[in-house]
Amino acid sequence: MKTILDKRNMSAEDWQEYRKNQKGIGGSDVATILGLNPYKSPFTLWLEKTGQIEPPDLRDNEYVNWGNILEPVIREQFKKVTGFEVIENHFVLQHDTHDFMVANIDGEVFDPAFNGEPGVLEIKTANERMKEQWREGPPHHYMLQIQHYLAVLDYYYAYVAVLIGGNDFKYFRIVRDDYVIDKIISAEMEFMNLVETNTPPEISAHPKDSEYLSETYSEPSEEEGFLTSETERKALRYIEIQEEMKMLQEEADFIKNKIKYEAKECKALLGEKVKILMPAVKKLSFDTKKFAVDHPELHAAYKNKEISYRNFSVKPIRRE
Repeated sequence: MKTILDKRNMSAEDWQEYRKNQKGIGGSDVATILGLNPYKSPFTLWLEKTGQIEPPDLRDNEYVNWGNILEPVIREQFKKVTGFEVIENHFVLQHDTHDFMVANIDGEVFDPAFNGEPGVLEIKTANERMKEQWREGPPHHYMLQIQHYLAVLDYYYAYVAVLIGGNDFKYFRIVRDDYVIDKIISAEMEFMNLVETNTPPEISAHPKDSEYLSETYSEPSEEEGFLTSETERKALRYIEIQEEMKMLQEEADFIKNKIKYEAKECKALLGEKVKILMPAVKKLSFDTKKFAVDHPELHAAYKNKEISYRNFSVKPIRRE
């Protein structure tokens, strides 16, 4: 591995600027490239790496800020519980062969079971809702991040220490998996080729791709284009899917009504494999129209900003 940056004298603004301009692939990018990140798609990551959009500014993100605040606390707890020697790492590291692979690790650990060889220490925080995901080990996107780091540093093992919900401390040992690392390197090489050739990866159904399209092409022009034969085949398939979804929804509604009729006033039905709950739900609604008539000035003052979006519909052309 090679050292490419010393972070010890960098401000938060300097680090954000570095992240914005850094074209290599870090550990947190791996799950995105493999299509396993619920918060970012390969397409939006490609937009970031090619400079078409900026990566999110995390300086005001409370989860990130509290993670930074708690990092030394979790590091000390890991040292206390394990008795291992731990040192902080203040450098951005680079793979010896694949220059696009970089690592920004939280520390190095020395487990006596590995004869003095160092390992990666990664520190995480998670809220209570994520507890189940950490029951047997780190979630898959963190596992991929660790394997990326082990590849960059050429280490054999790592530890992940996590504080869940502010009071549940866990740690896990992860060993190097060369099969997974080979797959990761192959996927990263393909992705970097797309970046270097300015070739976009295929757009997906990811919410971030939808968000990008809505924001970038928010206002239509008066121009009408023409469908390619391939796009028209997709449009016809879209119509078929919409019809299938409608039929499935009708079937689901039919089943739901049959069960509700059988249940009558029962709040729940219990079976061997499922439990059906039917609690009463009460909502208090606000009569916006009446409020606008009775208090027009207040209504105008608190009215939300206008929301603009583009509708999407596919209609078959009927030819006589």
